[in-house]
Amino acid sequence: RSCKPVYLIYIDESYDETHYAYSAIIVPVENWNEIFQKLLVWRQGLHKTHGIDVNGELHATEFVGGRGQPITNRDKNYRANLFNSFLLEIESLPHIRIINGITTNKLNHPILFEYLVTRINNFLKKNNALGILICDEGDESKLISMVRRLKKDNKIWSCCAFGERRSCPLDRIIEDPLFKTSKSSYFIQLADTVAFSLLRNEKPIEGKTLPPVQKAFEHLDKVLVKVAFSADPRKKGIVRA
Repeated sequence: RSCKPVYLIYIDESYDETHYAYSAIIVPVENWNEIFQKLLVWRQGLHKTHGIDVNGELHATEFVGGRGQPITNRDKNYRANLFNSFLLEIESLPHIRIINGITTNKLNHPILFEYLVTRINNFLKKNNALGILICDEGDESKLISMVRRLKKDNKIWSCCAFGERRSCPLDRIIEDPLFKTSKSSYFIQLADTVAFSLLRNEKPIEGKTLPPVQKAFEHLDKVLVKVAFSADPRKKGIVRA
């Protein structure tokens, strides 16, 4: 019997006073080393050209805000254009897919996470695959408890026909969610970058969000799973709660 493909799904979030965004970077296990090597070459190039430590953490909120690396240049226009280029690099990575979610009510973020992992499960099912969730550290017990519950019973309107609520358990996600520090994972940092780009694309801060930052999310079109949420008014598959 042939084995099912396996995906590693890296999830991180970005939020402000009102909005909350999640992004999931879906990486085929069989291509992980290839993708990692391309990320490493990119990070080495950032170090050579912009002085950003290869092993340092790229945190989007701090980077765009003029904090963190590179310590030699805190100019926000320079950083905005460099951040914009990050999204082009992400789109160019082979084999990856991305599912995003956002809510305009920060308090809804647990529901948004449930919707997101349901769409991830649907993606795995369509690809006859299995997946492992890898999240940034924080709220470990809550996320583990939530995923365990959804594996048993996941009643959700949007995956059911005829307006019924029936159980759509997470039958393609194996193990509990695993957790890594963002500093120790290029892929978690990518998810953070995408989530922040979505946040500022949908909710730019007047007078503060520079155009290259606001437009950065638009570069991801080729890798978005647009069927993840067919009701997305933007037709980009962005899950909404």
